[in-house]
Amino acid sequence: MKKESEEPVPSRGPRPPGHVERVGIFGGSFDPVHLGHLVLAESAMEQLDLDRILFIPAWLSPFKQDRPPGATPEQRLRMLRAATASERRFEVDGRELQREGPSYTIDTIRELLGDYPGVRFILLIGSDNLPDLGSWRDAAELRNLVDIAVLDRGGDEALIESSGFPVVRRRIDLSSTEVRERLAAGLSVRQMLPTGVYDLIMSEHPYRTLAHGHA
Repeated sequence: MKKESEEPVPSRGPRPPGHVERVGIFGGSFDPVHLGHLVLAESAMEQLDLDRILFIPAWLSPFKQDRPPGATPEQRLRMLRAATASERRFEVDGRELQREGPSYTIDTIRELLGDYPGVRFILLIGSDNLPDLGSWRDAAELRNLVDIAVLDRGGDEALIESSGFPVVRRRIDLSSTEVRERLAAGLSVRQMLPTGVYDLIMSEHPYRTLAHGHA
């Protein structure tokens, strides 16, 4: 996060006529969204020259069907909106929460292309997803419809380099799993979360049952 003593970053000038809007798609469970997500998104904006980013929370990841989110869809949506409220280039899209069931990326991409004709979408995927990318639903079509960029989360560096995708090099040693584990253990997460997200968790306790082994 930017300190008060730092100089503000100069705003980017207006785009030239005929500019094609570049929009990043950042999907995930966001259970909960934390500062690492926001730092990665900001780095993607800068390194990929994006105009804005859509945060799209999944109802249920196809690869985590045995591990549903601890917070409700409504809570995760409100946490995301609270986390992104101060950045006009960050937007939250709740379409996957309305579909229920496993959230397949290709379905979302098809809808977005219909809703936003002329936009160039860049799908942001974690480097930990690269080994399974070929098994995603309609993976070949997905790669034809959107550009793909990799968020560096460690893993097989040779695979990351050989993927041919642009890589956002900003490693953040923070995860939603760690946040949930600390909450379950009664430890502080105050410095890991945006203020609005922290306040919501402290008031609604969406992860309370984790401490008792029920979620």
